[in-house]
Amino acid sequence: MKTYTPFISGCVLEWDGETIDSVDPAIGSVWSKVAQCSPDIADMAMQDADRAFRQGAWADADAAARADILDRLADALEARWEELVESEVRDNGKRITEVRGQFAGLHSWYRHFANEARKLAPEAQAVSIPGVTSVGHWLPYGVVVAITPWNSPLMILAWKLAPALAAGNTVVVKPSEMATASTVEFARLAHEAGLPAGVLNVVTGLGHEVGEALVRHPLTRKVTFTGSDFGGRKVAEAAARGVVPTTLELGGKSAQVVFADCDIDNTVNGVLSGIFLSNGQTCVAGSRLIVEASVKDVLVDRILTRARNLRMGDPMDPATQVAPLANAAHLRKVTAMIEQAKAEGAICLLDGTETAAGQEGFYVGPTVFDLVTPAMQLWREEVFGPVLAVTSFDTEQDATALANDSDYGLAGGVWTTDAAKGARVAAAINSGTVYINHYRSVDPCCPIGGIKMSGYGRELGPDAVKDFLQSKSIWTGAIAVPDPFP
Repeated sequence: MKTYTPFISGCVLEWDGETIDSVDPAIGSVWSKVAQCSPDIADMAMQDADRAFRQGAWADADAAARADILDRLADALEARWEELVESEVRDNGKRITEVRGQFAGLHSWYRHFANEARKLAPEAQAVSIPGVTSVGHWLPYGVVVAITPWNSPLMILAWKLAPALAAGNTVVVKPSEMATASTVEFARLAHEAGLPAGVLNVVTGLGHEVGEALVRHPLTRKVTFTGSDFGGRKVAEAAARGVVPTTLELGGKSAQVVFADCDIDNTVNGVLSGIFLSNGQTCVAGSRLIVEASVKDVLVDRILTRARNLRMGDPMDPATQVAPLANAAHLRKVTAMIEQAKAEGAICLLDGTETAAGQEGFYVGPTVFDLVTPAMQLWREEVFGPVLAVTSFDTEQDATALANDSDYGLAGGVWTTDAAKGARVAAAINSGTVYINHYRSVDPCCPIGGIKMSGYGRELGPDAVKDFLQSKSIWTGAIAVPDPFP
């Protein structure tokens, strides 16, 4: 049985201390152990990352040299990504087909930000004062703390790590204790590919122990966090004590607005993709289906027919279509929210706890509720599971109002063949991202982030590298300074 330990200064630490059991969600038994680090280990990682930032190969590297290092990392990932797949599947239960799809393209994120690093240069600033010029320069923060979730550890890490390194920072990662293995293995691969020691350190363990210690550490200069709104509040409070800027992506309760004039086949595929891929364990999950009354019965019936026939099984089997939830605690949460929805009067059309009955591991199948109202918990709170809440509307105004009746604002979808209406409704939905006639697209050129309880700041997009940089203006005067006190 493997034990995953901290990765600091280019090597894995020897460990004889306390550990956390990592349970394979498909079978419900321990497959590996994770070192339960103390704040002392967090301090060691921070001190090492700070040294790497201030002296040595990384500190001496300019933007072009950093880009070359990122390209070498991309080359290694392109050649060796398959080495990382099994550990992530065993850790969080995501289907191997989804993990392979993510990892096969993982190198492209690092390649993109290598190219972005090469574009960094001082920028002349328009100044209206005669005889004076100003040039904007970009400075890295220093040590960035990145806290990643358990649902897609390496892909979400890429969104944080690649632009942070392109900007010249060093990074200390605290992966979820529920899914640590692939991050430690990736760190070893990155070091072997030429990333200098100390530039990427990984601290394993519990959030309230080492996660908080990292955020509060005096050497921390920026924090980027993906997780729950509860965790985001804790991170923001801790970072604020040191006046440390944060980027928070905190999930959502995204609405899929479907009009009667939609392409029904495309819409069914989009709704299924939005809520049942990754078993609903995705930040942009389209968990609220707001459908025009005249087409509701037809659409819901098509969704139910497809959902009932999805194949539940071992996530390591490429034929599996429904994999387990990531851990036992999350299984209890999702099950409790399903029961609460029933108690509040929502009509359960498909109960995933019944279809998963007797299944070994942490399984819940696709679940669909009808007649869900905005007053219900299922409407207001993120399930982060394969649970779809359905309601209907009569007018476009009603549809927009229902979509915006949420404390979250990460994503949304609009399904209609009327291009003007699609654009109009998408503009009215109060979310960081809205998709029209498709769902879940992601690209390094397009920003991701939310509003309201979905967090603040953005990842990816044209300003992704600058989000990890601080601006500095240098003014030059070509005029004589007059005597201020004649």
